[in-house]
Order: sequence, then C-alpha cells, then structure tokens
Amino acid sequence: MNRFITTELIGKTSRLITNNLSQKILLAKIDITTEQWILLQILSKSSKTQKELGNITVKNKASINSLISYLLKQEYINKSISQKDKRETIIQITELGEDIRKMVLKEASEAINETMKGFSNSEIELLNSMLKRINNNLIK
Repeated sequence: MNRFITTELIGKTSRLITNNLSQKILLAKIDITTEQWILLQILSKSSKTQKELGNITVKNKASINSLISYLLKQEYINKSISQKDKRETIIQITELGEDIRKMVLKEASEAINETMKGFSNSEIELLNSMLKRINNNLIK
C-alpha cells in the first residue's frame, strides 16, 4: 500500500468535509466560518485559555488571535484575565455565541451525516481509532 496515497486521501477528505460544512453555513446565511464555529463548539463545553484553544485546534498563536478577535467583535465570546495566572486569557462563549453555535449545529449534523453515510457504527469506531493513532504519532 502506498502511504503517500493515504496521506493525500486524509488531506483531501479533511478539505472536503470543511468545504461541505462551509457551503452549508453559507447557504443558511449564518455569518461565521467553520473555524470560528469549531471554537464556539469547543467553548460550549467549558471555557479555555487562548493557548489551550491553539493546542486543541492545532493552530498557531496568530491564527487563534485572529479567530478570537472576530468572535469578540461579534460578541460571540468574552475574554478575561485568569485569576490563577495573570498572563493567561480565559475565553468563554456568550449567550449570542451559544445561539449561533446551535444554529450551525443543525448544518454540521447534516454535513456529518452526509460524510458518514453508509458506514456502520463499528466502521466509524475503527476509523476513529486509526485517526487517533495518526494524531498521536504526529503530536509531539
């Protein structure tokens, strides 16, 4: 098996999934990008530091700052100084951000269903397991 083909397919699949969700968000006339929505999705579970968001999304500081700036401007998130460490900034989702997140969740669910059409639960579990192994191989 050619391992280059595998990495090409993973990259192409990632772009196709992102493009599919982006198109659905655009058609729904929701003013947010897929990357911005992903941050809201992460923050809906619990507040995070900017550094944690960068680590979770595998984005550099400049990219995270840009995403956060837009979300702050739209009032989808709040930013505050950590009580534990004054050098850290804590990011949390606002009610407006939660509303937008939920609006996009419908589109995301549809995109995921299209992506995973025809896969059994055991196939999805196997795929998830393999992708986690690939991620672990690359996380340093």
